[in-house]
Amino acid sequence: MKADLHITDSGDASPLPVATQAKGEKGASTNARVYDALKDLIVKGQLRPGVKLVHQELAERLHVSRTPVREALERLYQEGFATRLPRRGFYVAEIDHDEARELYEMREALEIYALRRTMERGIKAAEFRKLDVFNQRYKALLQQDTTRERMIVDRDWHLAIAALAENRVLLRSLTSIFERLILKIRTDGWRTVRGEEALAEHQAIMKALRAKDARLAERLLADHIRNARRRLGSHLDEMAG
Repeated sequence: MKADLHITDSGDASPLPVATQAKGEKGASTNARVYDALKDLIVKGQLRPGVKLVHQELAERLHVSRTPVREALERLYQEGFATRLPRRGFYVAEIDHDEARELYEMREALEIYALRRTMERGIKAAEFRKLDVFNQRYKALLQQDTTRERMIVDRDWHLAIAALAENRVLLRSLTSIFERLILKIRTDGWRTVRGEEALAEHQAIMKALRAKDARLAERLLADHIRNARRRLGSHLDEMAG
C-alpha cells in the first residue's frame, strides 16, 4: 500500500500511514498532498526557479507514484508556478518584469486599503508587539544568508498588518500575491543591503502607526512597496546580465 505524503520542518519528505478511505478520496488526497509538498519545496528554495521538474525524480523523492506528481505539476502549471516547454518538460517558473509590475500594483492597492481600514479601527498594544517580533526576526536574519526566509518573514509582517483590517477576501488575495512573488523569485545574488533598506522602511512605517499618523503611514507603505518593486527589478536585470 502506498503511503501518503508528509513534509517535515526540514523540508524532507517522509511517508505517513494512509487512513482508511474510499479509493477516489485517497487519490484526491494524495494529489493534494503532493501538490502542497512540491509548492513547499519551492518556497523553501529546495526547488529553485528555473530548475527542471522531472517526474520520476520527484516521485522517488516524495515516495509516491508518477501519477500524482503529474497531476501536481499540471496544477502548478495552470496556476503559473511552473512552465511547460514542448518536448522538454516542466520547470519551476521565474518571474519577469511584467508580472512583477502587475503583482506589485495589486499589492499596493490592497495593502493601502487594508491599512486605511486598520487605522480606522486602531491598533492594540498586543498587535504592535506582534508586528515588532516579525521585524526583530527579520533583523536577525540579515546576519545570515537566508534571503528566502527573510522574504517569508517580510510577508508575514505585511499580512499581519492587513489582517487587522478584518477582511478575509482581501487577505486571501494578498496572500496569493505574496505566494507568487516568493515562489518565483530567484534569490541567488540578492544583496543584503536590499534587506537592510526594507527593514528601515518597516521601522519608519511602525513609527507612523504608533503616532496614529494615517496619512504618513499610507505614504510610507506605498513608497515601501514601490521600492520593493524597484529592488526586484534591479535584481532581475542583474540576473539577466
